[in-house]
Amino acid sequence: MILPEGLKQAFWLELKAYEEERKVPYITSVEEIGFERGIQQGRQEGRQEESRSLVMLLLEQRLGQLPDDLHDRLSPLSRTQLEALAIALLNFSTLAELEAWLDCLE
Repeated sequence: MILPEGLKQAFWLELKAYEEERKVPYITSVEEIGFERGIQQGRQEGRQEESRSLVMLLLEQRLGQLPDDLHDRLSPLSRTQLEALAIALLNFSTLAELEAWLDCLE
């Protein structure tokens, strides 16, 4: 339900007073679902960043220090692409092979 601006402000002020009086914040089921989704998304992003860090470490162990332009090309890879790269890098012996693999994605 969409309230007119004046009623919306009055509702939120009344709700705030209610929460302070009872020392218990009111969370709607929609807010609860939103919070849970946010937590799940944060976990997924954390896992993807861990995957990215691990793949970067493996690449650097295999090929040496990576140039900045390669870091820029690796940065936007999805989790699925990172997993494919983790397997493919086992066969890389030069930066050119990594670049060729990345070219195939474009």
